[in-house]
Amino acid sequence: MVGRAQLDDADRRLGCAVRRRLRGRISAPDDEGTGMMTALVGIDCGQSGSRSRIVIDGETVSESQGRPVYTHGSLEPQLARIIDEAVADVEAPELTVAVGSSGLSDEVSAEMVLSLVVSPAVRGIILAHDSVTSYLGALGPEPGAVVAAGTGVVTLAVGARKVARVDGWGYLFGDAGSGYWIGRRAIDSVLRAYDGRGPATDLTDRVLAEFPDLSKLYLEVQADPQKVSRVARYARDVAELAGSDPVATAISHDAGRALSESVAAGLRRVSAEPDAPVARIGNVFLSEALRDAFDESLRNAAPDAVLVENPGASLDGAVRLAALPEGSPLAGSVTSAGR
Repeated sequence: MVGRAQLDDADRRLGCAVRRRLRGRISAPDDEGTGMMTALVGIDCGQSGSRSRIVIDGETVSESQGRPVYTHGSLEPQLARIIDEAVADVEAPELTVAVGSSGLSDEVSAEMVLSLVVSPAVRGIILAHDSVTSYLGALGPEPGAVVAAGTGVVTLAVGARKVARVDGWGYLFGDAGSGYWIGRRAIDSVLRAYDGRGPATDLTDRVLAEFPDLSKLYLEVQADPQKVSRVARYARDVAELAGSDPVATAISHDAGRALSESVAAGLRRVSAEPDAPVARIGNVFLSEALRDAFDESLRNAAPDAVLVENPGASLDGAVRLAALPEGSPLAGSVTSAGR
């Protein structure tokens, strides 16, 4: 199993790895001590917001938060804007930017994103779906499975030769066990209780605090362009009430089992070793009730899988994109462009 020391050592080698990754595509200093700095910006883009980390000569110098990506819109201009905002205060003559983003598909062009970036200091970009950066942040390039559950959710499993992505189908058709999925279940339960179709729940008081007239809730939420993150915020209320409120407890248990099912499916698809490492990351797993349900369900489905505690996060993985070995099964999921 990968250890934290291995991952930290990989981070220290980023300066050299960035140049190897984009060799021939961007101008960069060599490794023989020219005195020029190596600057990397890692960005994790999600539906509730983005986070960036500035790494100079292998050392983190700052982190910041930024705008979200809206997966129903064109990603190239959104990513370019996020990149420009993230690098605005970076004092470096040349930058490489590595981005892991929700909603990224094969149609998203790294060349187009780079062409829309205004900052002349950005000489190269590396793009990957956030499932890839979540994986690298948690396990590095080693085989295993990672489920990343925040506003949305995606699971990535990596075997010796195969990669399998499970769910991540967005709030309309998937993301089972995500913050949005939990929040939607919470509101649905409150409205069922309001109608007399379901049991009373303490979640009603939490929803009434924002929507005093429940009969108008659906109209206000449907018209909100940030409806996904707004609904997902109720996952926190579910976590707080789980254990004391039967409805919140049931939602938490269902979410944990749904997330475990995705991991088990991924491990099967890549023919993973029985003792493959599994990491669960994201704010959804701060819920003890959900986490316990996930762990129990995974033990039933993959009894020898090894849960990795305190793994790195997707922002760590965005930074590590530049150090991804070319022979890794994940390499085919990464694109780059330089100028």
